Amino acid sequence: MLGAAALAAITVASCSDKQATGSDATADKFEVSAATSDSVNSYFGTFVGSSILGEYSRLDSAMKAEQPKADIVKGIQYVLGAPEEKGVAVGMQIGLQMLNNLQRFEELGIKPDRSAIINSFKKAFLADTTDSDAARAAQMVYQELMGRIQKENKDFEDAKKANAPEALENVAAGEKYLTEAKAADPEIKTTESGLSYKIENAGDDTKITRRDVAQIKYTGRLVDGTVFDSSDDARLSPAGVVPGFGEGLQMLGKGGKATLYIPGKLAYGVEGAPRAGIGPNAMLIFDIEVLDVNPGMK
Repeated sequence: MLGAAALAAITVASCSDKQATGSDATADKFEVSAATSDSVNSYFGTFVGSSILGEYSRLDSAMKAEQPKADIVKGIQYVLGAPEEKGVAVGMQIGLQMLNNLQRFEELGIKPDRSAIINSFKKAFLADTTDSDAARAAQMVYQELMGRIQKENKDFEDAKKANAPEALENVAAGEKYLTEAKAADPEIKTTESGLSYKIENAGDDTKITRRDVAQIKYTGRLVDGTVFDSSDDARLSPAGVVPGFGEGLQMLGKGGKATLYIPGKLAYGVEGAPRAGIGPNAMLIFDIEVLDVNPGMK
C-alpha cells in the first residue's frame, strides 16, 4: 500500500528521540523554541513527502492515473486542515473506515450515496438514547443484503467466466472425450451429479466414507493426456478433495481401483487451477487405487 512503509519509518523517527533544543526551562509545560518548531515542521514535511514520493515512483502508470499527486495532496490537506478538536479527529477516523466500505460497495456493483449514508448515520448517532432492537435489526438487514449481493456478484462473475472462450472450449473438449470413451467402453457409467467412472475393482465391501482418510495411488491427467499430478502414497479424505474425486472415492473400499472422469463443474470449476496447468471447467481423469483406509470419527 502506498505510504505504509514510509509511515512506519515516520513513527519510528518521531518516537526515537524526545530531546529538543531551545526549550524554555521556566515554563510550566515543556516547549521548544519557535525556530526549532519551524525546523521540525519543515523537515517533517520534506521527509514524509520524499518518502511517499519514493513509493509513488514505483507505482505503475495505471495506479498513478488512479491516484494522481494532486488528489493525494488534497486528501492530506483535508486531514491536516481539519479543526483540532479530538472529536473531529475521531470522526475522521470513523469516516476513513466507512470510506473503505464504500470502496467495497463499488466493487460489488453498489452505488454509494454519501449524503444518504451521512443522514442515516446522523439520525442514529444523534438520537438521545440507543435503541438496541433497532440497531440489531439494522445490522441483520445490512448483513443479509450484503450476503445476497456478494452471492449474486459471484454468480454473475462465475457466469462470465463460464462463457469465456477457453471455458467453453474445455467443456466441449471434455464432452467429446467422454462421448468417445463411452462409445469405446460401455462399462463407463455416469452418476446423477455428472461424474463418470469405470470401476475395475470395487474393493472391500466396507466403502470409504466422507470422514475416512484413504491411502491411495493415483494419476491425474487432462483430456489431451497431460499428467498434472500423481502420487504413489497419498492420504486423502473425500471431504478434502474436489467433489467429483470425493464422490468417486466413496464408491470404493480397500483394494479398489477405478478411473474417474470428472467434469469441470465437479473439479476446479470456472477458476481452474492455473498453477497445475488446469484451465477453467477442464475435465480431469484420475486412475486411482485404494491401498488402505483409516476410518474417520463417527
